[in-house]
Amino acid sequence: MKLLLLIVLFSCTQEEVMFLDKVVSNFDRYSYFIAIDLESSAYRGRVIIENDDLYYYFEQTKQLDKLAYKNLIINTLKSNGYLDVPNINLVKWNFNKVPSVASVTKNAEKGEDEFIKVYFEGRVLKDGISDEERTAIINQLFDWEIPSRIDDETGYLIISR
Repeated sequence: MKLLLLIVLFSCTQEEVMFLDKVVSNFDRYSYFIAIDLESSAYRGRVIIENDDLYYYFEQTKQLDKLAYKNLIINTLKSNGYLDVPNINLVKWNFNKVPSVASVTKNAEKGEDEFIKVYFEGRVLKDGISDEERTAIINQLFDWEIPSRIDDETGYLIISR
């Protein structure tokens, strides 16, 4: 299994390796968000979830250890595949559906730097952002390989660049 993980990691660019390793290796209470496609009986589409919550789901339901979990998530993300999670209660496990938010899409078209200027003061998300916008912002940041998480002291969304 370790060999398979290494093969996947070596097939990525160095930046992708660093990003994926960073987000899937943090199991703290406020870990990095992961944006991933999900397929269940109730929903098929993109979701965001904190890495520690996603790991907890797979530990509890599939008895995966951390290495097997990391391998599954990295392989799924690299192949643009779906996580197959039949009969899941999205709310119970903290999965958040990614909505289509026109303003976020429009601002993303301006590029990473402008996008961050619009939504962040330094590394912290500005006040007045709706939950739907926040979810769409996290998804966009993930697509750009910019890790984001909730700061454990302030409770604000922050980015790590």
